[in-house]
Amino acid sequence: MHKTTASPVVLGSQNRESASPSRGNDEKSLRIKFLLLLAVVFSIFFSYEIGNRRFADPDEGRYVEIPREMVVTGDYVSPKLNGLKYFEKPPLFYWMQAGVIKTFGINETSMRLWTVAFAVLGCLAVFLVGALRYSNLVGLASAGILATNIFYYAHSRLIILDLVASVLMSLELWLFFLAFARSSRPSEKLRKKLTIAMCAVSALTCLTKGLIGVVLPGIVVLPWMTITKSWSKLKEIFYLPGILVFLAIFLPWHILIARRNDDFLYYYFVVEHFLRYLLTIHNRYKPAWFFIPILLAGMLPWTGFSLVAIKNSFKKALSKDSESVFLLCWIFGIFIFYSFSNSKLIPYILPLIPPIALITGKDLVESRNWKTGVWLNVTLFAIAAAAYFVAKPQISDVLQDSDAVMLIKFFAGLAIAAALVLIASLYFKNSRSVLAAVYFFIAANMMWTINKATVVYQEMKKPSTKQFAELIRMNRNKDDLVFCYKRYYQDFPVYLNSTVGVVDFVGELEFGANADPKNDKLISEEAFWKLWNSSKKRIFLLLSREHYREVFTAKNPTHRVLDFNKYFVAITNK
Repeated sequence: MHKTTASPVVLGSQNRESASPSRGNDEKSLRIKFLLLLAVVFSIFFSYEIGNRRFADPDEGRYVEIPREMVVTGDYVSPKLNGLKYFEKPPLFYWMQAGVIKTFGINETSMRLWTVAFAVLGCLAVFLVGALRYSNLVGLASAGILATNIFYYAHSRLIILDLVASVLMSLELWLFFLAFARSSRPSEKLRKKLTIAMCAVSALTCLTKGLIGVVLPGIVVLPWMTITKSWSKLKEIFYLPGILVFLAIFLPWHILIARRNDDFLYYYFVVEHFLRYLLTIHNRYKPAWFFIPILLAGMLPWTGFSLVAIKNSFKKALSKDSESVFLLCWIFGIFIFYSFSNSKLIPYILPLIPPIALITGKDLVESRNWKTGVWLNVTLFAIAAAAYFVAKPQISDVLQDSDAVMLIKFFAGLAIAAALVLIASLYFKNSRSVLAAVYFFIAANMMWTINKATVVYQEMKKPSTKQFAELIRMNRNKDDLVFCYKRYYQDFPVYLNSTVGVVDFVGELEFGANADPKNDKLISEEAFWKLWNSSKKRIFLLLSREHYREVFTAKNPTHRVLDFNKYFVAITNK
């Protein structure tokens, strides 16, 4: 009797153990399928109509023009903007853009491919971390939240460094999270591989946007180590092969450019890294609370849920939960760092969004009580919808476009619909998955509305010079000169496919102008009009309507109007 009762227990135990690898393989297979599916879905989602806007001035124009000049000159070491040295940022993104130019040429779609690719990569990384550490459902929810919040989606449409740097930094911190911060410690072999990968990605981040690739992760890791008393892991973090990999990626370009340019080291490291943070030299000072409303609005339509999730994470952190402490250090460490900076721009806090998405996704999947998050979100949506009706006259005056106003009405309608869906979720608990799907659908429509509204807003507030650049390009001869008047329009040389002269303006060209005071790109107003009146060469000039009226009234130069619209006028002296 004893033998017969013991036997099933042993067999049952053996069956469970043998079934465990099978279950693990099934989960891994399902995770891979989800990963591939998400890669396709997010690629379509983020690439939808990416070419429907012209390059925005100044940022998009700048980050196309610099790689364009690299391709034309063959100089991939010393970045140049309009033919002048431009050492504000390292070259990795320029190199990637140059590769696209060589492969597909310059157009609005091709030049946004890398931002789309990195937006997708960021979402896939959040899915993998959520799936590996918690569950596939947490991974799916977190990735969906990241893709459909206003802040992340809006930056996925722009040709700027911030999204690329943010995704790389997130990968760096996710690798650290999996190697050191998660509750279940990985094997030594896996930890070493993760550490080497982390160091490699850190170097790539530094080659994208400078020393923040090590500074910001340090601001996250050091508080986490202090709170969790994990200083003993320093030796593991500073793993020699990982450090060597970092240096092998980071050093070559810095050494090459420093050898070619004596003025690089001081400007790049001292001015652009330390003085930029400590002083107001770039005129980007904002109050310490600047990022709070941006983050609250940017996380829509998930803000209420994110606030609740962060509060719940604080509760876990108080019980010394290593993962919660790390994610909160990530969010608040970077937030505080930039809040006290004397140079603030909206995209700086992009690195906060991935951990917020993971915390929110995990909380939504695991929580049985959505009420607080629902009501917070309903309140925010009510405010968003009410804002349109309260400020309707002002919105109409500012936008001056029926399509833009219609889109804002649609966004307000979506906010009301989302609020109603959330309220319904309180009373139909058994339909939770259906309501979540409907809510994700509404969130995706909000992103579509933002995409459409951005086109209209940009054309009104930051109009493109494309039509004038293409007109001049078709009509100019080899020896003709082209100038911008009292402003450097950064999309103009991109569409012109040539550098231009700039009259009585320095702006972001200041460093390059000082480095090469004898350059032929910048000219004083007096010298320009002398050239205009005496030169045997044909000169094309692009200027704003306001400057055209000013010039015509004060100087009344001999000229011929080539083309004009409500923003610009293009003229020639012959």
